[in-house]
Amino acid sequence: MNRRPRPNKRDLIVEEASKLFYQRGTALGVDTLIEEIGVAKMTLYKHFATKDELILACLRYVDARYRDRLRNGLGVDSSPTERVLGIFDSLRRWFDTPSFRGCAFVNATVELADPEHPAHRAVLEHKTSTREWVAELLVECGVADPQFVARQIVQLMEGAITTAMLEHDATAADVARASAAQVLAASSRSAP
Repeated sequence: MNRRPRPNKRDLIVEEASKLFYQRGTALGVDTLIEEIGVAKMTLYKHFATKDELILACLRYVDARYRDRLRNGLGVDSSPTERVLGIFDSLRRWFDTPSFRGCAFVNATVELADPEHPAHRAVLEHKTSTREWVAELLVECGVADPQFVARQIVQLMEGAITTAMLEHDATAADVARASAAQVLAASSRSAP
């Protein structure tokens, strides 16, 4: 019998708290978290000295899952351009899920308005690493300025996520994909 290993308590707390924060926001109280996750307060504080530490761990967990979702949606045998456009196909599938509530990182930034909150660094790291990953994909496309085009593509991604959340319309990914195709075509024509 092939069983998946059970997550340790810390991983379980992060996984479950990530879902709860995404669904209800980071203002969710520690007592509610403890009750809904099903752990003792002492167990939570053994792994996370503060709620802010838990929020940071959750954002890092969500970051890894987000990137995995995008990477897994790209066709390995696809052309470099189709791999970049595949990002929007991955987003479309995510937008169609019942639990979709927009970008956890934008949500956290709004909910934790203090720019000195430790979560803001994790948000910036997520946004920067996403843009760097897209730039790496764009190098394979042969665009003239992969860094600039990555900014364009990521802004289309961000816009699609926000629009899909606000309008409850997964086709925002399709519109962004079409715009990204135009950006890629124009960037390829300007490449030497």
